[in-house]
Amino acid sequence: MHTSRNRTKTKVSHLVTFVLILLFSILSSSSQALAGTKLYTASWIAESFGNDNFGIGTGDSRYFSFYAIPWGYEGHSLFPLCNFASTPQNLAGTMFNPLGTGGCTLLTPGQLPRPAKHGTLTPLGATCPGAPAIPCAKTAPLYRNPVFFTAGGAAAHTLIRAYHTVGGGPATTYLGPGDPNRGKGMKGAPVAGGGSATTSAGTTAGRFSFNFPAANPSPATDGLRQTTTGSFPGVFPYLYSYTYANMRNDAGNFGVGQGFFSVNAKTKDGSNPRTMTTYTLKVGGGAVQTATITRGANTFGGVMKLLGSYSTKVCYFYQGGCGLGYGTWLYELIGAAGQKNPAPTMQNDFFVTSSVVSRPFTTQKTFMYFNTANATIATYINIAERWPWTTGSSR
Repeated sequence: MHTSRNRTKTKVSHLVTFVLILLFSILSSSSQALAGTKLYTASWIAESFGNDNFGIGTGDSRYFSFYAIPWGYEGHSLFPLCNFASTPQNLAGTMFNPLGTGGCTLLTPGQLPRPAKHGTLTPLGATCPGAPAIPCAKTAPLYRNPVFFTAGGAAAHTLIRAYHTVGGGPATTYLGPGDPNRGKGMKGAPVAGGGSATTSAGTTAGRFSFNFPAANPSPATDGLRQTTTGSFPGVFPYLYSYTYANMRNDAGNFGVGQGFFSVNAKTKDGSNPRTMTTYTLKVGGGAVQTATITRGANTFGGVMKLLGSYSTKVCYFYQGGCGLGYGTWLYELIGAAGQKNPAPTMQNDFFVTSSVVSRPFTTQKTFMYFNTANATIATYINIAERWPWTTGSSR
């Protein structure tokens, strides 16, 4: 089951698609036989920072490529620059430099042991107040997460590309969800699991639907879940990007006509079921992107968000320094209900009634990055638009 294409907007533009695969353990040609309680297994990934096509242009666009979210690998071949007991410095060896132009300098006895998590010191000697999302003038950066180092303190350097297949070569054909040739970058660390779903079948053939409950935080029994960390490959101007996932499924409700398209949605002349719609994202009054959603044959879909969060801590390089920041990309809101028109209207040459999703659920978060070179703070706004899951495709 594929969603409509949801989009995340910041100063850097990304196009992402999402895939949810649900398999019921009992299948039957009779819709009535599906009513009751059934076991299911499921897997959730977001195909991000990628390319659905291949063989066009130059560079990575020649290949089928993407990174799967959530990310659970240490995939950077350069960062961390230094081992756990040192920090990158400028040529004079007097201040932190994210590019390490002066090499790696051992921490002094006065700087050891490293501070605890969220306890990095400010130039005045105090620790940063508040949550990690609130920037302050940190003495950069003494705290390091040992997850990204070996047991001996060496930086864990590996290389994972968005287009690598399981054999390490480039993907020159489309590799669908679950394809065994997908490499680590394409597989990621899926939110996966299973449990019991309540299924039903209406009097009209094909009106099968199912519902499953939200996953409990503890104990980890039924449901989909994933807790992992990772390090993305460097994509300039992000010198490094560390990811932290703690995700589990919210309640899910799926059925015919419960996704993006209503069962009875018609074209403007009322002759045929609606098969396609286009939504245009506008920021500041101007069109930025469009998404065209094509209905699947059975108008099947539904709503399921994730609980928890998927966040990143980054070094965003600008003005000669490392913009240190923490934020969420709002992946957990994928599969939100969207919005419906309160009354029948015309939209994109279609007669849209209140039973049809016409606008995505929209929300935003603000990132604040502290620059280690000039002690300034840059603000970024992440606008996320989310639709229900629906069978079909989007562009």
